[in-house]
Amino acid sequence: MLTSQDLISGLPVIASLVIIEGLLSVDNVFGIAALAKELPQHQQHKAIRLGMAGAYVFRVLALLVAAWFIANTWVRWLGAVYLVWLMCSHLTRHDPHAAQGQSKRVAPTLLGALLQIGLMDLSLSIDNVIAAVGLAPKDPLTQLPVMWPIYAGVLFAIIALQAIAPHAMRLLRKYPVLEPTAFILIGLVGCILVYEEAYHVVTGAVLHIPSLAKFSGIVAVVALALLYSRSPAARRLSDPLISLALPSMKGFTCLVSWVFRPFTQLCVRCKRGR
Repeated sequence: MLTSQDLISGLPVIASLVIIEGLLSVDNVFGIAALAKELPQHQQHKAIRLGMAGAYVFRVLALLVAAWFIANTWVRWLGAVYLVWLMCSHLTRHDPHAAQGQSKRVAPTLLGALLQIGLMDLSLSIDNVIAAVGLAPKDPLTQLPVMWPIYAGVLFAIIALQAIAPHAMRLLRKYPVLEPTAFILIGLVGCILVYEEAYHVVTGAVLHIPSLAKFSGIVAVVALALLYSRSPAARRLSDPLISLALPSMKGFTCLVSWVFRPFTQLCVRCKRGR
């Protein structure tokens, strides 16, 4: 049973988590909005609501099995690879040089979008939960993390994000550059997870990038994207680098799609509504 002292000691953790989850879940919100934006307008808000609900459910589930995530490196590797693949597949799909291929692209369905959103929510939850557990106070007797402030903090953060998500859709319509930026942010989280796991494999030490550094990276990516959209000089500087990166991203997308071919075929069937 919680005492008043427990509540007082848990409040700073809850407040910290509301702030950190709100800041670091920008990529999650924009990712959901970007995937929902491909649907007919009457389905977009439904996809956002279900996507945000999934974000909360997966975070709670991830908290419940946080120790399992920590013990099973392959789960984090799969989540990281999926996030990078999601970025690469969407950015190369919108490559202007591949316009002919785009005309034959299968129109997305609500089920297909929800499948992608759910997998994205699950993968992003792994990273956020590892950071959240690190904030948990220790029980003085068992020295185990006290989890209730983490659950409460994540709950309040997701409720706030639920209110913010519809505004993300309006921002995507007002600033179209934010759609590819959303997938870059998703890929950034995946790359960070890959770096952390690779660091552990090479050195044997556990590394987790600080939340402030991740948020700084998010702000930098969004600022550069807005600069790119408004400045012809920035586009002239960036376009050659983008052209160099696209073949590697296409190759990575094809490789991962081939390895996980049964799953990608399932995604295609969902998109066709079968």
